Amino acid sequence: MTAPTTQELLPEAEFQELPEGYRTILLGMDFEETKNILLRESRFDFRGDPDVSLQKEGTQALISSRGRSFIEHGYFQFHENKLYLIILHMDETKLDFFSLQKSLTEKYGPPVELSPEGMHWSNDKIKMSLEYPLTVKYLDLEVFNSFLDENIRLKSFQEVSRNDFLEDF
Repeated sequence: MTAPTTQELLPEAEFQELPEGYRTILLGMDFEETKNILLRESRFDFRGDPDVSLQKEGTQALISSRGRSFIEHGYFQFHENKLYLIILHMDETKLDFFSLQKSLTEKYGPPVELSPEGMHWSNDKIKMSLEYPLTVKYLDLEVFNSFLDENIRLKSFQEVSRNDFLEDF
């Protein structure tokens, strides 16, 4: 069972749809396209490969870039060459949690979930969260759910293998 979306909770309210990413950096973009946009994006101090941490491991890749002004640092996680997670650590000396919370709530409605870690908004495709002390995350739920499904399959396989092994005795 999934949590209701903001639109389901307050159907009469006129809130905006959740963004598919931050500014022109959108979930689902490929690795090279994201790098090219980061080169032009004024909120990041990205000057190409020498200025970022690129880690490729199997089907995973990560771009790490210093931010400018209100963004302290940005992380862009890829799976099979597609951007599926954006993490933005904000500069706490220039922005506070409650101002950002107020802005997000006015724009997207009340969060669908509150927790000690923060709050999140979601729809069928995207989960956007604001976490303490001051981090914004955009997550592609389809990719994330595929990780969960793969993990369940792996655990099931391990359990079957364990049971088969125990039957050897």
